[in-house]
Amino acid sequence: MADFRITFSIERRLPDESSYSEVGFGTSASASTVDDAAYQLLSAVQNGEWETGPGMPNPSEVEDA
Repeated sequence: MADFRITFSIERRLPDESSYSEVGFGTSASASTVDDAAYQLLSAVQNGEWETGPGMPNPSEVEDA
């Protein structure tokens, strides 16, 4: 049986900026269907549970901007 996961990047563009910059990234857990992987991804994004790298804002700061 196949396993699926969805890898994602979150980018934002602030009003005074001309281009988008990455503010987070992540991946869903391994899932047995694409729908299950999508559900995991949606849950992680809605709950601000994505990864950040150096210079990236905390997920709570992204929602407040």
